[in-house]
Amino acid sequence: MPMFLKVILLLINLFITIYLFLIQSFSLAVLSSLICCYQIYIYICLKEFENYNCFNKRSKVLSMICNLIILLIIARFIDVQMIKSSSYKKEINRQINGVIKKQGKRGNILDVEGKQLAYNKNTYNIIVDPTRIFNTENGELFLEEMKKQRFLNGDIKKIKKSIKYYKDKGSKYRVIEKKISETNKIAVEDLLKKYKLRKNEVFFETINEREYYRRSIYQYIVGNIGYPPNTKGTTKVGVFGIEKEYEKYLKGKRIEFHDTFTKKRDIKLPTSKDKILKELNGKDVYLTINDEINYILDDEMEKAFKKTRAEEAYAIIMNPKNGKILGSSYFSKNKKILRNPLFQDQFELGSIVKPIIVAAGLEERVITENSKFDVGDGRIVKYRHTIKEASRSVRGILTVSDILKRSSNVGMVLIGDLFTNEKFEYYLRRFGLLDKTKIDFPNELKPYSIPYKKWDGLKRSTMSFGQGIANTPIQFMAAFSSIINGGILYKPYLVEKIVDKNGVIIRRNLPLEVRRTVSTEVSEKIKKILENTVNEGTGKRAILNGYRIGGKTGTGQLPSPSGGYYKNEYLSTFAGFFPVQNPEYAILVMFLKAEGANINYKYGGSIAAPVFGEVVSRITQNKKMLPNEVKKFQNKRSNKKEALEEDTEVILKVNPNENQFEIMPNLIGKNTKEVFNVFKNSKYKIEIEGRGVVKEHFPKAGSNLKYLETIKIILEEDR
Repeated sequence: MPMFLKVILLLINLFITIYLFLIQSFSLAVLSSLICCYQIYIYICLKEFENYNCFNKRSKVLSMICNLIILLIIARFIDVQMIKSSSYKKEINRQINGVIKKQGKRGNILDVEGKQLAYNKNTYNIIVDPTRIFNTENGELFLEEMKKQRFLNGDIKKIKKSIKYYKDKGSKYRVIEKKISETNKIAVEDLLKKYKLRKNEVFFETINEREYYRRSIYQYIVGNIGYPPNTKGTTKVGVFGIEKEYEKYLKGKRIEFHDTFTKKRDIKLPTSKDKILKELNGKDVYLTINDEINYILDDEMEKAFKKTRAEEAYAIIMNPKNGKILGSSYFSKNKKILRNPLFQDQFELGSIVKPIIVAAGLEERVITENSKFDVGDGRIVKYRHTIKEASRSVRGILTVSDILKRSSNVGMVLIGDLFTNEKFEYYLRRFGLLDKTKIDFPNELKPYSIPYKKWDGLKRSTMSFGQGIANTPIQFMAAFSSIINGGILYKPYLVEKIVDKNGVIIRRNLPLEVRRTVSTEVSEKIKKILENTVNEGTGKRAILNGYRIGGKTGTGQLPSPSGGYYKNEYLSTFAGFFPVQNPEYAILVMFLKAEGANINYKYGGSIAAPVFGEVVSRITQNKKMLPNEVKKFQNKRSNKKEALEEDTEVILKVNPNENQFEIMPNLIGKNTKEVFNVFKNSKYKIEIEGRGVVKEHFPKAGSNLKYLETIKIILEEDR
């Protein structure tokens, strides 16, 4: 080849190399520059090529070919390792890096004793890889065995056909069964081992579901979870009740991070980095609700709800000394509406408001417990409006105690007249009847009220006996509790504490004193008046022999949307507490639009008071609370150091006039026949559990039986 031609080719290649560098096509520029070098190498070799013998010529040609291959490899190395290294690293990371998603479990909701009311339950979807399952000799046998053992619900032929269809489409994921239990999952895993399916032909997808204990009872307190409106998220959140109120504590945290795996994504590479994860699970929420007490309340309310055929029924139990909600109940003929009227509905509560107004009068000292009022013939005219007594028998001069005992509307109007509008509003606000309680439950309803300056002349009079003022039951219960607990208004609450997985308490709700409503002296007077109201007045059906109970009945007229009140539709209520000397339970029972045989069976004293009595009876048995008279007897004997031991025989003391035992004998070790012989011809009802001889009995030996009607005997086989 002529020299000038060699120079021209070399210059052309050199210009091409420079041009490629200028346009930043570095891979081709490097290759072009190496070709330039190779050209020079070829020219040098060809210069002496004619002087070589035949063998050396062939060797030289082979050497040039090998050097060309090496040159191309070097060019490729430079391209991969230097010029395009970042893009290749990115592609490698895309292939081996995986995104790990971690979702913590939602926290549990428990009652005060630790019984789970809302908890998580794992179920599993069975997934097959259509591209693999039929490539094994045991794949079809495995599916047929699954169907035979009823782990698959569909038609096996259709399932196989569906899998083959998705195999042809190249799909690697097909759900063949949804939401199997943990037990069934273990059984399916055993089948996988039996048929030697170990290469991801079949795998499981974990589905975490929320389960609720006694859902019909607790759904109006515990609430539920669901998908937020107008979102496409896959994580459910609390949408009602405690689930919503404490969402930030209950929800499990969700995180995503990257790590490196082999191509199959089942083995981590040595270069992967372990992550130290923080706790992802939600916290456990302990309620103040006691499941046993709540069950008693709900059971009695359900029986009365069905019996009275009421439209709705509500009840709540609160500890008046601290504001803890111990139980609640709600029944409605309308099952579609999910709300809790105890916190989210307002009612004109009627006569149960009267004790609060009387307490305000005593605190303001415009009345005393001995003040007398003349209600005349049971009617009074206020601003051209006649206010009547509910009962025609309420006439003449009544004391303050009589006004509550006989539920006098006119008497309450006369007490209300002793207040100015400003002072009356002041006490309503002081008792919390004009504000939210701020209970830890979502969407509590604020009482509707207008300033006292805008009241008409009749407003104060009607509010005095519970009309014209609407409150939620929880607002009333907070106010009512304050007049029986010594005069302190407490903020009611539903959650006792919040605990993490290690049992560490991260939040505890403590009783919160909002303000003092009345003095301790006024509170004691109100308790005595309300005890008399039960024993001698409209609340007699709430009486439980041997126990001191206080309370007030109410039969509120229901307001009509068109104005005024319905004639024969009522809200029948009873608000009570026990024991009077040291109240531990305040209970509100309400029935809306009960369908009694006649109007007398629609009153609070006829419907709500008996339910209160039954609830109290069962609570005292459940908590083994002794009757008041028995306690007095035991304390007296203890002070004299003459208390009887349980295993000491007691001489039976009989009242000759009533032919009844006054002191409980020791029955331990006696058989059933001997027990009935002891109480032969007595008034007591004997309840016996078990078989054999007496293991224990209630009341204990030495207890006073004067006010008891039932004796419980527990038997055990004598071994």
